[in-house]
Amino acid sequence: MHALVKLVGILCALLLINKYSFIFNLFLLFFIVAFSFFIKFSIPKLIFRLKFFLIITFLLYVFNTPGEYVVLWPYLSPSFEGLSLGSTQIMRLINSVAIISMMISLMSYQTLIETFYLIFKPFKRLGIDAKRFAVRLYLTMEYVKSFQSKRKLRFNFNDLSSLLLYSGNKVPTKLTHIKIKEDRVNSLSVLIIFLIVFTTFFFIFYL
Repeated sequence: MHALVKLVGILCALLLINKYSFIFNLFLLFFIVAFSFFIKFSIPKLIFRLKFFLIITFLLYVFNTPGEYVVLWPYLSPSFEGLSLGSTQIMRLINSVAIISMMISLMSYQTLIETFYLIFKPFKRLGIDAKRFAVRLYLTMEYVKSFQSKRKLRFNFNDLSSLLLYSGNKVPTKLTHIKIKEDRVNSLSVLIIFLIVFTTFFFIFYL
């Protein structure tokens, strides 16, 4: 499957998540959780990593949305509309991040880099070098993988400087290379993209 198909699928899924309300996103979350068991992806761990961002987002909606207020304290009372919008937005954020994370986890390094290359390639006239970005992304992923293999999951300034600078007493690093395939989108991929886009706009404008 062409990388562009996966990219379009993610974008269309995000549009549907933003279009529909709490009930749709709740059912979608159940489907995502069920699917995550097959690919061994931990949704609770993802939510735990986003806990502060989700809590702050929820509180912003709860206490900054006008409407009928829940009387808890005269100077600090949430609104029913804020509770509804906050819950919906939290569900949208979890679903969006979960879909993107699972899609990335199912991609190989090669496919992931080619996907980002396709994203930035149209911005060449704006001075953005897509190939240079792809190479930097590849190097970053290789460095992260090397640190994870050593069970060292946190970075500091010394680690960053050691990645950028090489002293004379260090063992030379084995050089690697990556080849970006600029394959044309075949007929099957075009058909799949058309069906995804058509279905998405049908749900957005007619349902």
